[in-house]
Amino acid sequence: MENKLDLSALRKAKEAYSNALSFAYYVEAKPLEERVFYEFESARAAVIQHFEFSYELCWKMMKRFLEMDVGTEADVLTRKDLFRLSAEKRLIADFDHWVAYHQARNRISHVYDEDTASEVYETAKQFSDDLKAFVDTMEQRQ
Repeated sequence: MENKLDLSALRKAKEAYSNALSFAYYVEAKPLEERVFYEFESARAAVIQHFEFSYELCWKMMKRFLEMDVGTEADVLTRKDLFRLSAEKRLIADFDHWVAYHQARNRISHVYDEDTASEVYETAKQFSDDLKAFVDTMEQRQ
């Protein structure tokens, strides 16, 4: 690939997401009686917010990479097609995971209630390994 993609925003998003997730795990590990009021809810909200932002950066970076690498007009691809092509090009390891992240992202942006937040939080926690792997892959491809 002749042009390099600027991965700095993606790296920063990964770092912020990782920090939010670490704090959420720290809060989860505390006994309930030691938690500050709304501490867990705040930590969960931070993880969800950083998940949303990081996910958005990831799919946009996939799109840019595919456009530069293989000349694919990614604007015409559905998100599932984008993930499928990204898996074929070995940018991501698991197509189904990324579809689940997309669905979680859509759910939380349209509805925000306790049940939805809990479900999206659980999905967001699973995003960690795939985010790290994607950033590593993008760095190797530069």
